[in-house]
Amino acid sequence: MCKSKMLTRFIFMFKLNILRFTLFFSALFCWLTSSAQHQLSEENEEYIHEKELELTNDSSYWDNAAVFYLGFNKTGLYNWSAGGMNFMEVHGLADIWIDYRHNKFHWNNFITMSFGMLKSGYGNLSDDPWWKSDDLLEATSKFSLRTKHLWDYSFLLNFRTQFYKGFYSDNDRANDKYMDKFLSPVYPIAGIGLDYHANNHLTCYVSPATMKSTIVLDSTLSSQGVFGLSPGQKVRTEMGFYTSIIYSHDSIFNTQGLSFFTDLTAFGNYIESPGNIDITWENLISYQLREFFSITFSSYMIYDHDIQIPLYDQNGLPDYYYKPNGLDVYNVYYDNLDVNSYYYDYEGFVIKTGPRLQFMEYWLLGLTFTF
Repeated sequence: MCKSKMLTRFIFMFKLNILRFTLFFSALFCWLTSSAQHQLSEENEEYIHEKELELTNDSSYWDNAAVFYLGFNKTGLYNWSAGGMNFMEVHGLADIWIDYRHNKFHWNNFITMSFGMLKSGYGNLSDDPWWKSDDLLEATSKFSLRTKHLWDYSFLLNFRTQFYKGFYSDNDRANDKYMDKFLSPVYPIAGIGLDYHANNHLTCYVSPATMKSTIVLDSTLSSQGVFGLSPGQKVRTEMGFYTSIIYSHDSIFNTQGLSFFTDLTAFGNYIESPGNIDITWENLISYQLREFFSITFSSYMIYDHDIQIPLYDQNGLPDYYYKPNGLDVYNVYYDNLDVNSYYYDYEGFVIKTGPRLQFMEYWLLGLTFTF
């Protein structure tokens, strides 16, 4: 009887969530369509006119662009009476865009790569280790069936991962207890939906049928049950809705040389905790100072309820998991706890974890190469 009630409740909640998401997407679709029909700007009309011309001829159109940023920062102190710390950082960023159009077929690709390393210390920097300050590899490929309107029918592929190992603390680094590495994790996304092009700057992709996976290929990480996976599990798949809003402009505010790019994505699981929405938000602002010099601001925000982050206070000290008496800290060795179910320091003391808003930002003054 209990199983029957649970099954009935599960089916009811599933249908309710489907209804909620359907209403949401219907409202979004109606709003965008209404805006497109009743508030067509000159840019909308120009975009549709160019699109109709491409749909009626047999020509192929290739557009591509690439921007590379490279920055370097160093502080060296030698017998400096005021004190301080030596510092050195190298940071690189690359954005590659490839676009192909032929009649009704449209293939759009965007690749972003960023990587930064730094080291700091009081003595000779050659004795100090390099630490990651930025690490991202993300690619999006979109296949679209074009129409004569602002909407296209699209199939989207996306994946996000990192290049190298990351560590939370010096102790983790000394014990090679990394938090991630190349392809561990990797987040592939595949979905079918509608792609709305307001103009050449703004696009909105909406997919009510999206599959998102979390893959951890590294055996050490998968055995710990991180990134929402159970211990020993290497692949976790979710079904839900996905939306992506992208805006880009190479001379925003009519300022020559001031470029802006933003990409906001959201994913919601239909069955498991549908109220928890996974969000990513990338921003890139760059101002060209000279032909090969620019100042760049970049930020990346992530919220994923399945990613458990070790908690530290503002001084960088661990927030330990105390026993009910409030005096003793749980220890995976002394208390015979499952080492794969907890995050702990090099002595075995358990550190609290929880979902947190992740945010990364950096300013970069350096070389810029545009192709």
